[in-house]
Amino acid sequence: MMKKIIKINITLIVLLMSLLSCGGGEPEVPIVGKITTIDNIFNYESLTNSGFEKSKSYKVDDLPEANSAYYGWKKVGEEGRKDFEIRIYDSHQDAVEFGEFFADEATGEDAIIRKSDASWKEGIKDRRTISTPTDGGSIGAAIGSKSSPKYGDYIIYGNLIILCEGWDKEESISRCSSFVQNLE
Repeated sequence: MMKKIIKINITLIVLLMSLLSCGGGEPEVPIVGKITTIDNIFNYESLTNSGFEKSKSYKVDDLPEANSAYYGWKKVGEEGRKDFEIRIYDSHQDAVEFGEFFADEATGEDAIIRKSDASWKEGIKDRRTISTPTDGGSIGAAIGSKSSPKYGDYIIYGNLIILCEGWDKEESISRCSSFVQNLE
């Protein structure tokens, strides 16, 4: 009888472990393309309705054809709060034609994070993150440096340019993809 109880308990433990390893956790978010043409025209309200929390509004006088730009955060799955910079244009074509250069300059391992070198200087301090010798530095930063680029990459989604926090392109694009999931 004791052997039967032990056998049943072991079976239940194995079943429970397989259920937890297979089904626990959040569903995977489909990755969006770097540039996604869609018909929707998004505005600030679209961002806030999707869970974006604005920390700052930026002046866009020196950002060609942009209507507005914001720095803030949004909860990304189990990761918690992550930073985003969002630039809003009249159309997808304007975002690509006038904004892609500035987004390229502000993201990736070669991102320009010094005000004296940046083409668009507004919000430059928010595009930096601190790196230490213990975290191995980060993209574009030697070990021990004091700051490095915050945004590993960006997406152009309709009329939005979204710069997404991440140590590398893959992590950033994954977070950008999560960002647009609830966008209306």
